[in-house]
Amino acid sequence: MGLVGLAAMLGVAGCPVVLVGAGAVGGYAVSRDRVDLTLERPYDQVWSACLEETKRMGLLRNVDEKVGRIEAVNQGAHLVVTLQRLTETTVKVTVRARKALLPKVELAQQLAARIAKRVG
Repeated sequence: MGLVGLAAMLGVAGCPVVLVGAGAVGGYAVSRDRVDLTLERPYDQVWSACLEETKRMGLLRNVDEKVGRIEAVNQGAHLVVTLQRLTETTVKVTVRARKALLPKVELAQQLAARIAKRVG
């Protein structure tokens, strides 16, 4: 998906549009309860970006780099970021946000956009 498609998806969902540097985002998908990013960068670089941006958005609760999972709380919403290495230079990042068991996809989109921007 190109930058135009990413910008359109973010804009339609009511999240501020963030353009990402070419080559960083290989894919972007939004569902009812999560946002999936496929980033074309080394795992360590993606992990650092996810950790830093999650810290900026909320209070960290659990961080496990071996498993590829970060949990935080933002204004009562539970944020979960998971990383899955697809290849040596491609990482799938899934961002979930829930408050009182209800999805907060806008919050997940906001965090995903910040991660993509930092990696890009």
